[in-house]
Amino acid sequence: MSKGSKNRKETAFMEAHLFESINESEMVKFCRDLVRIESVNPPGEERAIAEYMAAALTGFGLEAELLGHGPKRASLLARLRGSERGPGILFSGHLDTVPVGNGEWKHDPFSGEIAGGRIWGRGASDMKGGLAAIIGAAKAVSESRTPLRGDLIIAATAGEEVDSLGAETIATRRDIGPLRTILISEPSLNEIYVAEKGVLWIELATHGKTAHGSMPQLGRNAITMMVALIEELEKLKIPFKNHPLLGGFTRSVNTISGGMKTNVVPDHCVVTIDLRTVPGQNHQEILKQVEESITKLQKKIVGFRASVKVINDRLPIETSPEEPVVRKFMEIARDATGKRPILKGVSYYTDASVLVPAFKAPMIICGPGDPALAHRPDEYVEISKLVESAKIYALAALKLLQNPDSASHPDANAEDSGGRSANEGRPLDNRIP
Repeated sequence: MSKGSKNRKETAFMEAHLFESINESEMVKFCRDLVRIESVNPPGEERAIAEYMAAALTGFGLEAELLGHGPKRASLLARLRGSERGPGILFSGHLDTVPVGNGEWKHDPFSGEIAGGRIWGRGASDMKGGLAAIIGAAKAVSESRTPLRGDLIIAATAGEEVDSLGAETIATRRDIGPLRTILISEPSLNEIYVAEKGVLWIELATHGKTAHGSMPQLGRNAITMMVALIEELEKLKIPFKNHPLLGGFTRSVNTISGGMKTNVVPDHCVVTIDLRTVPGQNHQEILKQVEESITKLQKKIVGFRASVKVINDRLPIETSPEEPVVRKFMEIARDATGKRPILKGVSYYTDASVLVPAFKAPMIICGPGDPALAHRPDEYVEISKLVESAKIYALAALKLLQNPDSASHPDANAEDSGGRSANEGRPLDNRIP
């Protein structure tokens, strides 16, 4: 038997043994348990779910450390240590979910009910299914007893739905890295995303003067000012170049509040605007354009006063499709699923917007959930996708950590990497949570 044939036979045996360790009933239990632990944000209260994951992972031989963020809040950092000091890989998922909302649910949002080959409940798709897949993959890798040349690191983070509190904490760690890749288990139906849009949320406020509603000429109407400002911003030409995976820049006025009573001229009005950016755009330049629009209206409208405040600022993230670790991960996904993957991008942002600039490693997003179900009533995850995802993760951990030549790994101090942020050189301290 040739050496190549022997290696292929050994690889096939290893994969078969690895996949046998991923038990569907066990995966279902992990996911149902996680869904049943409420971690709605706000207020967060992720400590209970972090403790569940810590107990599960330490039971499989991993080290686990709870990172406290207050009495009921915590993130988790777990590690399966390699036998050598090679570059590791980081699996990341968030512990919190959005609120249940006022919509009608056919399935109790915290029951983890099984129906139609699906697990139902808040967070099943976004993203407790992804966390369950990480637990199952870590168990399979640990039980394989395969020597790893780098650490398998798991970051289960608090606060991603609001301010990425957990990711910000983990980004300060000096015992992580260098890394071959950062794998984010956000919902993707196990498709592979290598780019995500940036976000710039701004709060606009207009400042007027109250008066009796029957004598509006004695006041200054802040709502009328806001209407003028919104119209001016809608006409604003913000430059961008379409991205092959992300498309173009978008903006949307999503909240508005103002006024006290019907018979009182309003002296205050506030709106928030969600701007989604693509690589090549500069957030500071966009903010400057907004400020110039305010200045223009101050000169045009007597008594016009307005202010702008940034409430969320995350840069676009992209990994080159030609990055060796991406090509390798595509092979791994094909081997695990039998399907040829197609690289895509997403309009939402993830904790990668914090972790990639901190650790200078290529980003890959791949998870069992359906992104179309995120934040909606009757959220669910397909059980088949859950098991498939665990297989992808387990195989990725072994193949990327076994063979030092299987993927590139940037030096921990490199100035650039496959995972690049759009506005290069921006200091990390300027991130606004």
